[in-house]
Amino acid sequence: MKHWGLYRLALRLIPPRGALNGSTLPGGDTRSVLRILRKHRCLGASLCVFDERGVSGVLTFGFSHLPDTKARADTVFRAASVSKFITALGAMKLREAGRLDLDADVNAYLPFSLRHPKAPETPITLRMLLSHTAGIHDGTAYNRGVAKGTPLSALLQGDSFSEHLPGRAWEYSNFGAGIAGAVMEAAAGTDFETLMQETVFEPLQVRATFYPQKVRGDLADAVRILPRQRTPNYDAAERRTRPMPEMKPDCEHHYNLAHGALCVTAEGLSKLGLAGMKPGFLKNESLREMRKEILPFGERAKDLSQGVGTFILRDPSISARPLYGHQGMAYGAVHGVFFEPESARGVSLLTLGASEARDGVLADLNRDLLRALLGDRHG
Repeated sequence: MKHWGLYRLALRLIPPRGALNGSTLPGGDTRSVLRILRKHRCLGASLCVFDERGVSGVLTFGFSHLPDTKARADTVFRAASVSKFITALGAMKLREAGRLDLDADVNAYLPFSLRHPKAPETPITLRMLLSHTAGIHDGTAYNRGVAKGTPLSALLQGDSFSEHLPGRAWEYSNFGAGIAGAVMEAAAGTDFETLMQETVFEPLQVRATFYPQKVRGDLADAVRILPRQRTPNYDAAERRTRPMPEMKPDCEHHYNLAHGALCVTAEGLSKLGLAGMKPGFLKNESLREMRKEILPFGERAKDLSQGVGTFILRDPSISARPLYGHQGMAYGAVHGVFFEPESARGVSLLTLGASEARDGVLADLNRDLLRALLGDRHG
C-alpha cells in the first residue's frame, strides 16, 4: 500500500477492542505490550518472551475468533511467512546430517528442471531459494495456480521468473520459498510434513504442523481490521474441513507449505526461535551461516537484509546490535519471531488481526514490540 499515512489516520477511528486475558510478564512489560497492541488495534494475540533457558513470560490478549472466543496460551495460529525461518532450520539440520547440500544444483533432487529462462546454464540452489535470490517471481501463474493445485513444473512454464538472474538480486518470493520445501522433500524422499516433524518439531518437542486439519485444540482465524469483512479472511473451521492429502512425497504439489502454512502456538514458536538463537539444536557454524548477510532488501527496506531464511534487522532506534528472525503477514494477521543472540533475548508474536501499516517491510506493530521488549532501553 502506497498510502500508509491515510491508513494510519483511518486506523485511529477504529476503537480498540479486546482485553488482557493473562500475563506472566513483568508489570512494566505487560503495560507496554498492552499499550502497543491497543495502539495497533490488535484484535487478539498470544505473545512470548524467551531467553537462553526457554520461555520466560507469556501474554494473551483479546480473541482467537470473533466475537467472543478468547485467545489462550495454547491457541494455535497460522504463522504465515514466519514458516520460512522454520523451513530454514530444517534445511540446516538436514545439511548437518549430510542429507542436503545448500549449494548443489536443485536439479540433482527434482524430477524436472528448474532453470531461469534467461540463464539456462546457471544452477539454482537451495540457498538461493531460501534467500529470495533465485530469480523466482510470484507471478500470475503462481497466484492463480497455487489455489488450484497446479503442478509445480507447470507453474514454471508461466510468468514465474523475475527480471533478476539467479544470485544477482533479492526479490521476496513465496513461490521460491515454497519450492525450497519441495526440494527438501525430493532430496529426503519423505513428504515435507513428515520430514519437518522428524527433523525439527519432534527433537524440539514442539507441537506444530503445516496442515490445519492436524491441529488439536483451538486454531485461530485471521481477520483484516481495515477494511473489515463479515467473515474471516482465514477461516480456521473451513480450513480444517478440507480433505487431508496422503502423506507421501509429491514435490509437484507440496510447494504450498514451506512458505507460510506453519500452524503453531506462541510458546512453540519461541522454542523454534530459541533453536535459531543459541547452539544446541544446530551447531554454531550453522547459526552463523543463517545470520550471514547474502543481500540487502534495497530500497524496499534499508534496515533489513537477508540471510538463509532469516531477516537481519539493523535499526539503531531499536537496538545497537542486529536482530534476527522473521515476520509473517497474511489475511490481516501480523506475526513475528525475533531475537538478539548476544543478550540471548527473543520475542514471538501471533495475532488474530492487527494494523498492517509499515514503512518498507517490517510492520509498525512488530517494530514497536521489538523496541519495547528487545531494545537497548529495555529493563
